[in-house]
Amino acid sequence: MTNTDTATVRAAAPATGTTRRYLTGVQGLRTIAALLVAVYHIWFGRVSGGVDVFFVVAGYFATLSLLKLATMDSRERAASIGGYYLRTARRVFPSAAVVILFTVVAARFWMPPALWETNITHGVASIIFAENWQLIRSATDYLQQGAMASPFQQFWALSLQVQFYAVFPLLVALAVAVAVRLGRDPRKIVLVMAGVIFAASFAYSVYLTAIDQPVAYFSTFTRLWEFMAGVVTAILLTREMRNKTVAAILGWVGLIVLLSLGALFDLSTLFPGAVALIPVSAAILIIVSAWNAREPGILRARPVLWFAESSFAFYLWHWPLLIFYRLNFGEEMPFFAGLAILVVSAVLAVATTKLVEVPIRNSPLLRRSAIATIVTCVLVMVPAAGAIWLWNKGADSAYSEAQKDVEAHLAGRPIASAPVPAPIYARDDNVDSYTNGCHQSIRDAELIACESGVEDGSRTIVLVGGSHSLQWLEAVRSTAEETDARVIAMTKSGCVFGDINAFGADSFHPSCAVWSEAALQKILADPPTVVVTIGSRSIDGVEEVPEGYRIYFDALAEAGIPVLALRDNPWFPNDVPVCLDVFGEAGCSIDRDAVYGDLSDLAIPVAAGFTFLDTADDYCDESTCGVVQDDVLMYRDSNHLTKTWTLTNGDHVASALRQKVLG
Repeated sequence: MTNTDTATVRAAAPATGTTRRYLTGVQGLRTIAALLVAVYHIWFGRVSGGVDVFFVVAGYFATLSLLKLATMDSRERAASIGGYYLRTARRVFPSAAVVILFTVVAARFWMPPALWETNITHGVASIIFAENWQLIRSATDYLQQGAMASPFQQFWALSLQVQFYAVFPLLVALAVAVAVRLGRDPRKIVLVMAGVIFAASFAYSVYLTAIDQPVAYFSTFTRLWEFMAGVVTAILLTREMRNKTVAAILGWVGLIVLLSLGALFDLSTLFPGAVALIPVSAAILIIVSAWNAREPGILRARPVLWFAESSFAFYLWHWPLLIFYRLNFGEEMPFFAGLAILVVSAVLAVATTKLVEVPIRNSPLLRRSAIATIVTCVLVMVPAAGAIWLWNKGADSAYSEAQKDVEAHLAGRPIASAPVPAPIYARDDNVDSYTNGCHQSIRDAELIACESGVEDGSRTIVLVGGSHSLQWLEAVRSTAEETDARVIAMTKSGCVFGDINAFGADSFHPSCAVWSEAALQKILADPPTVVVTIGSRSIDGVEEVPEGYRIYFDALAEAGIPVLALRDNPWFPNDVPVCLDVFGEAGCSIDRDAVYGDLSDLAIPVAAGFTFLDTADDYCDESTCGVVQDDVLMYRDSNHLTKTWTLTNGDHVASALRQKVLG
């Protein structure tokens, strides 16, 4: 991904000390890989395998640069590693800083305020090259799931690459030091080290991809093997093949596989497990072919080689342009709009490379002075960091005002602006269980039961289920205060209260089945006055009372435990606060018929003590399901109600619950 010094691109054959030709095909490969990434992102919304090629190439060239440490004494090795870090910084920092600065400025004009808080965090993570770990944090945070992709998201790959560049030279230096002490060939020690890391990382990648693919996709530890594949290739590739025809065939096979892989498989849900061996192997085949000067002709084409130097910046530029287009014009991508994104990205990439990166990378002063390089790299990041700081300051102010409006509305005082909560605050307008440890995460199975309401109340209300049950906690607590009841909340993200086996093995995280069964057994062991949960669910766009729900409802009915089952609220096709910011209330509403059918079609269970509460009219009028009611924003994302709305417009639920509790 990052540009490589010309000296680095000249492959060395340490066994003989001779210098090989310029690896033209690998330069061209960088252009092809960058274009593949952009094309698949823009028109297909899929992964191409191009980023995996970048990782292999990075490992390959880093090894060629660092193996010369074997010929140096300890002082020279330290100086050489320092020089490597400085060269890398001069290549990476300039383009990254320019793109981050543009993205921040563009976000102030073209990004809905509802997305500011989340994306400021991504901006900070990008500037410190930790975006892959921020994306992992987002993937494991249920409250952030469903949010639109960040315009900084492409920095995950660069962050991972920088992390590799930071650690790998030290590992090579350690391997060389061990080799010197043992009197062994340093290349063999590095090869063993790379092989061990490859095996461990690959095994972990396969394992984690199987159980938690979103986390595996961005993890440094699941991707190290791809860099190590390049390392091993660099060490083992010392002799030309006698049969040049075979070398040429290998190059074409690698290129054809790479070009077709994304079209044949949706790699987004498969990487970086064993399937990633395909683009990694394709990259190695092309490297071998190029090393034998038999790479495919397209990789030697003059325009392809000319653009290779700008491919790093092109990769960085295409993503924010794509995201800002989607934010303002929707997900559909007409051909000419996508082509325009490619062209503008290419122009900006060339300009950034020629006008910013190359002058810094090739500056004689910076090449001579470590201090000058460090100061320059810091200075180029200052505008981007300053822009993020100003953005955060503005977001904090708007967020604070929105929070005050919510407090004023709930207290019956006039508000400064409608709706409440404002979109910038909506995602955080939820119950306290997400922050006080009273709500189980999507991946853990332990049953958490938290009590609130009236301490030692004469009645007990159990609120159980997933996040759609939890969103009613404040309304339930309010009713508990009126009915001398204590509230026991048992909730878990991404789960439901029902027999999970009846839904299918892939419907929920494996921990959900354990958690849901534990919740049922706890309720049966200590029967409450009433159980409150969700009673319907939209499956493949059709609302129903799933069999998994019915099994648990029957179990409670047999135990004589009353149940208040709430009809589920609508699910919208997009993030409602973001939609409201961009398109307004009318542009975000959906047809009622798309959400709700006739109540009789649900085949509602009939059992003693079971009440199914039809809340459809609370969310929708006769024809439309809107997103704002009486100046109150109803949803904090695509399908969860705001706490403010449940407290303001939850009278129907509160009344039904009151009746169930008091009998």
